[in-house]
Amino acid sequence: MIKNRKLVWLASAALVAGVTVPTTGALAAAKKIAKGKAAPKTKGCTIATDPSLDAANGTGATNAKWVMDCAAKSPLKATGDPIVIGVQNAEGDPNGTFPEYRTSAEAATKYINEELGGIGADFKTGTPGRPIKLEVCSMAISPADSQRCANELAAKKPVVVYSTINFFGNLFKTFADAKIPVIVGTPITPLDFTSPGVYAIGAGGGCLGVHTGLMAFITQTLGKKAVGIPWANTAPGVFCYNDLEKKPINVLNGTTPAKGNPLAGSIKDLKSIGVPIAPGQADVTPQAQQVLDFKPDGIVFSAQGADCWTLVSALGKLGWTPEKIPLVLTGACIDDAKAKEAGDLAKGIYFIGSTPITQPDKLQGLLKFEAQTYLDKMAKYGAKDDATKGFATQGFEGIMLLWEMASEASKGKPATLTADVLSAAISRAKNHHSFAANPINCADAASSAPYISACSTLVTATQWNGTGYDIKKSNFSGLGYSAGDVLSTGT
Repeated sequence: MIKNRKLVWLASAALVAGVTVPTTGALAAAKKIAKGKAAPKTKGCTIATDPSLDAANGTGATNAKWVMDCAAKSPLKATGDPIVIGVQNAEGDPNGTFPEYRTSAEAATKYINEELGGIGADFKTGTPGRPIKLEVCSMAISPADSQRCANELAAKKPVVVYSTINFFGNLFKTFADAKIPVIVGTPITPLDFTSPGVYAIGAGGGCLGVHTGLMAFITQTLGKKAVGIPWANTAPGVFCYNDLEKKPINVLNGTTPAKGNPLAGSIKDLKSIGVPIAPGQADVTPQAQQVLDFKPDGIVFSAQGADCWTLVSALGKLGWTPEKIPLVLTGACIDDAKAKEAGDLAKGIYFIGSTPITQPDKLQGLLKFEAQTYLDKMAKYGAKDDATKGFATQGFEGIMLLWEMASEASKGKPATLTADVLSAAISRAKNHHSFAANPINCADAASSAPYISACSTLVTATQWNGTGYDIKKSNFSGLGYSAGDVLSTGT
């Protein structure tokens, strides 16, 4: 009777206050929650899925879009013990610094943890997954510092390490010994492409796809026959130039045999000049003059962003314009602010790399949605100023891909996720959706030996029009320019 009187009193008070009184069962549930005996249930997401997305964008696209739609309507915050992902990034060294890789990875992590429910969330029941904890190690451009970071990250026992861009490749043995898989965002060394347990997911496969893409575009699409190739005089730059730029030229002109390659010897009069450029130079006029003295009808270059625009400036001072001699750069050179600052000198420059997701209005379908999501979340989570710089898109895309693969590998039970489980899932990935990028095909990498770690070789060509990028050619590969199993390392 006393308990009933108490309920009557609560009901009367509630009516006066204008609120609804819970039932006896609801009150009991509330008491259990208050005592920590039961978790509140969240209504699951009822948004319909679009199965057609997988066919157009790769396996997993349908579910990824559905989760993002559900999160937009009702965000789900990750809970529980974090899942550690290591990030090894070059930062703070004039020989190579890529802070946008870190800031974009951090923005993606916040989006995942604060809205997507973390790894292994179940939006059907409203059950959150586990949050990601990024362990970032910033390194100088030196073998010793690369090894230091590898040792520090391995000790933190992550389920995977995201190596953004590394000039040496000496980190892989450390992680292999610790049985930790490595995702490479921008692979540029021979070991990036040829190491078991390593997955090169960067757009175009990094150096492999982008540099062979440069050569395919300049010779096949633009039809140039005298190519100036200034190249970054760094440890990976030596390999990228010799194996992925100079060798394709020699395959095409017939001086390097390439059995089974239908393009071998197809441009007999094709010639080139290679001019090394050390990173971080304030003035590269002598090197630019050497390139122009060769009288090229096309120029290609890849380096860290600042060095690209130093070269553009030097070429411009010597009378070069994109109209006179086409210039094809890689996505690493993209910097909208620098391009606008260069004015007419930049208008007409081509870029080879990933799809320009900084311009959603030029895209269609899921890619447009993900591109807009990228810009929105970079702005929301404190990285707006980096969104259109260098490797920012790769940093965000890489973490989003890991979220997707880890969630699938855990099969709704994130507590069971281990490094071995995740590595196995990535190795089986075949035509798998990758956020705002081309699908990855790690399962097919063995067929492109010796580049067994290359999960992506497709690239897109765009052209700067003064305010943005126009897509000129989509989803092509220059991998066929490789001349068999022998790597030309230049050493």
